[in-house]
Amino acid sequence: MEQKQPTIAGDEEIAAEKPLRPAFQKPPGFGDQQNPPPGTTTLPRRLPRPIHPASLYPDEKKRRCSFFRFFCCCVFIFVAVILLLILIAVAVFFLWYSPKLPVVRLASFKVSNFNFSSATSDDGWSFLTADTTAVLDFRNPNGKLRFYYGDADVAVILGEKDFETNLGSTEVKGFVEKPGNRTAVIVPTRVRKRQVDDPTAKRLRTELKSKKLLVRVTAKTKVGLGVGSRKIVTVGVSIRCGGVRLQTLDSQMAKCTIKMLKWIILRS
Repeated sequence: MEQKQPTIAGDEEIAAEKPLRPAFQKPPGFGDQQNPPPGTTTLPRRLPRPIHPASLYPDEKKRRCSFFRFFCCCVFIFVAVILLLILIAVAVFFLWYSPKLPVVRLASFKVSNFNFSSATSDDGWSFLTADTTAVLDFRNPNGKLRFYYGDADVAVILGEKDFETNLGSTEVKGFVEKPGNRTAVIVPTRVRKRQVDDPTAKRLRTELKSKKLLVRVTAKTKVGLGVGSRKIVTVGVSIRCGGVRLQTLDSQMAKCTIKMLKWIILRS
């Protein structure tokens, strides 16, 4: 059988039955990403930033921060209260007792034996034999407080600058000084055959006769402050007396300085 070919009139009727669709209009500013117009460049597309998930336990972090702040506030308040109580206690103590420093003086210095001897006449050295006695005067100016003095290591030095000669040291027993009390501590020293050069021996002998010999007494001990029979504080101190000549000690006592904590110097 022969296939019938559509006629032109039939095609026109089918085409007339199909509605015509309008052509799609591109919006203004539209650019074809695949086929950009000539003369233009395309920027690389920026990838969006990854979004991190929120914390699964936000309340727990807030709870930790608030607990840490609360703990810091408690510690600060506790320290502030302790310091305030200490300041109040110190203020009340000073107002009630009015503490004063001990007064220490070098009252006198006596030389009972002072001789030089030499083994040979040409060696330039001499040997010193001496017996001395120093008296330290301690006074407690407080009306309600006691002073507790520990065992002291007392040393005596004669001369000055290049002619200083150490006469050795001696140990003095400690004692308790009651309020308003005054105590005289006798410090005997003895030296046997201490080697000194001839110029020093000559100068010491001359200054001793003229009473221009310089005398210095030092002591290391511990001092405690007490209320009634109780000690409330004890510190180590160094006492330095003198630096004066013998002729001055005949008429007045020499002042002493008290050094505590290795850098606090107090004048008594």
